[in-house]
Amino acid sequence: MYTVGSTYTRNDIYVALSIPDDQRGGDWLNGYHRHESDYYVFCNIGVAGRTGHDYDNHWEGERLVWHGKTKSHFDQSSIQNLISVDYRVLVFYRDRDRDPFTFAGFGTPIPHRSVERPARIDWVFGSDDSEQTPVYTDEYVAEAKFSEGRRIQVYVNRYERDRRARDLCVRHFGATCSVCNVNFEATYGDIGRGFIHVHHITPVSELGDEYTVNPLNDLIPVCPNCHAMLHRSNPPLTVDELKRRITMR
Repeated sequence: MYTVGSTYTRNDIYVALSIPDDQRGGDWLNGYHRHESDYYVFCNIGVAGRTGHDYDNHWEGERLVWHGKTKSHFDQSSIQNLISVDYRVLVFYRDRDRDPFTFAGFGTPIPHRSVERPARIDWVFGSDDSEQTPVYTDEYVAEAKFSEGRRIQVYVNRYERDRRARDLCVRHFGATCSVCNVNFEATYGDIGRGFIHVHHITPVSELGDEYTVNPLNDLIPVCPNCHAMLHRSNPPLTVDELKRRITMR
């Protein structure tokens, strides 16, 4: 129903869910609301919400650090529900008051159990912080060899990414591969809506510690196959170089 990286007002969500007029407002306006078997989380980042509270919600790479309502704690049923596997949690965020919310995706919770209030939960969205989700890395080594059936430890460099930059890139360019033009929603239907990788035109390992990514100049959407092919060489191929390889076939 929602596309990762796209923006929605609460009214958009009311309409999408066919919420009657007399059931709108209330908890929908106060941070998180249960609707049937789903929870909807609305997160302000760096700006006070409707209640005037400005919690330390922020992105750490692709992990969203989030706090519940002022007196929330882990003994509350609503917080227990959020960290359980019994409910899906749809997370929306914004960094300016009154703006529409950006859909971050279905969140996997990492609870920080503490007596401090409000309760803190970190949300991850298909990153390597969450088990059983795919990991995609820009640091691809074509010559690497692996042995199956043997437990090994793998050490990789992880470079922090700003989730907002990714979402702005996809919002601007769309969720269509810039190399081969595949669109996963067109091919697979609803399950493919909004699915796409984002490629760093300059590898993140070459960026300085304080470099600020420009989502429109430094990032570009590509499908997983093309993303892997871009990194088959070091330095990576450019998008135009990979396009030429496709047209030469």
